[in-house]
Amino acid sequence: MACATAIAFPVFAQSAALATLTDYSLRPLNLVQAIGSEVAPKYSYLFTPPARWKYTVRWKYNPAGAPAPFANDKAIVIALLQSALDKWTAQCNVAGAYDGETRIIPAHTFDEFGTGAQLDGLTIVGWGSLDPSIGGWTYAWYTQFGNQRELADAYITLSTSNVTSIAELGRLATHEWGHALGLDHSNLDSALMAGPPWTQYTYFDSLQVDDVRGCRCLYGLPPGVSAPLVCSLPPQLQFGSIDVGVTSPLQGVTFTNSGNAPLAIRSSSINDPAFTLVAGCAPDTVVVPGASCTVQMTVMPSMVGPMTARLAIVTDDGLYELPLAASGFDGTGPAAAAVPRGAVIEFYNPMLDHYFLTWVTAEIATLDEGIVIGGWSRTGRAFTAYTVAQAGASPVCRYYIPPALGDSHFFGRDASECIATGQNHPGLVLEESNFMYMIPPDAGSCPANSVAVYRVFSNRIDANHRYMTDKTERERMVAKGWVAEGDGPDRIVMCAPQ
Repeated sequence: MACATAIAFPVFAQSAALATLTDYSLRPLNLVQAIGSEVAPKYSYLFTPPARWKYTVRWKYNPAGAPAPFANDKAIVIALLQSALDKWTAQCNVAGAYDGETRIIPAHTFDEFGTGAQLDGLTIVGWGSLDPSIGGWTYAWYTQFGNQRELADAYITLSTSNVTSIAELGRLATHEWGHALGLDHSNLDSALMAGPPWTQYTYFDSLQVDDVRGCRCLYGLPPGVSAPLVCSLPPQLQFGSIDVGVTSPLQGVTFTNSGNAPLAIRSSSINDPAFTLVAGCAPDTVVVPGASCTVQMTVMPSMVGPMTARLAIVTDDGLYELPLAASGFDGTGPAAAAVPRGAVIEFYNPMLDHYFLTWVTAEIATLDEGIVIGGWSRTGRAFTAYTVAQAGASPVCRYYIPPALGDSHFFGRDASECIATGQNHPGLVLEESNFMYMIPPDAGSCPANSVAVYRVFSNRIDANHRYMTDKTERERMVAKGWVAEGDGPDRIVMCAPQ
């Protein structure tokens, strides 16, 4: 039985391509609190930073509508559901407990602001009529405490027509509890949490190695368990654009032991001879808890075009893999001239009077579709950005502004602005420190082969910024009360490559 997928993620913490359907949603709970490329084959989280349960997950069961195989024996269903949750709590430092029956229906109808009766602080498992292709659906809500996200509420709906056996219920419940605990689908097809967009659903009824790592990296090791654990690998190591026959600068990836037992490295290898392991994390290296080793690598393209490979590190905790990527060019000019670029698309929500930018294909598709996240439409405006590091360009960070401070996003134009933003506004959440790369202006002017980008601030409590290349449009926004920001007489904030 497949589960379907529809991610409701208004803070867009994921950038991998999404399928049309999945089997979970995660949303911010709007309570005022104290304030493109290959993905690594592993677990991932629904949001960055991840949201997790701080206390015991206490859940209730609603037997209403249970299909015939389960209607007459609630005790068996409750025991099976708790057993499915226990599979997770046995492997990582999170607890779950059954808290009795309820008449509340685990409905997943809500408006785009996250308001509605279902935001009740209860975690409920029950039955409902779902899409014919869906076996179950999980909704989870988090609250924001400064830079920390805590899961506070989850609903799991089981299909009244598609769940027809004890075995199916147990398998499906284990998968859905993984979502309720904050895990996304894995792109390892050997994981219980496998699923779109990277893999197909599996029919496992027990946690696999990847599932255990995901839960432990989110919650830590369970009491009394001693084991090594690596949670530090990035999704991919990008070498950028390198001329054919030229060896790239060294790139490194840090391998940190986040567990409580020594980690022994057995071997390290790359499956493409164009990539070279230079040093670090050699065989027989032992990484004690809290310590790290760094693998240093280079690449020398032998032909023009994109290149991909995998770094494989075999340890006594199993295999860890990291995708590697580079682009080879013909050497007739600086390779940086052909660094991958993306079209940064602007969206507008008239109900919020907010603007939003993204070059990430999955995010653009979700907003265009308007089903999971409604109310957004393209303005028809866009500009170009580098999507990988480029000489002469600065990393542009992306901050999420929580609901209490505006429920919006801010794009810091360079490292200094990003650092200052985090220091001056600790309630903001840094989603990505290098969401894209842009050229900084020089004394308020843009260099040749680039276009000026202007920024305006709404100057309201629900803080929002807008970025554009049309100076006339910038002046129109200023006339509406928005504040122009930037350098020089033209107030230029950054420059977009042509």
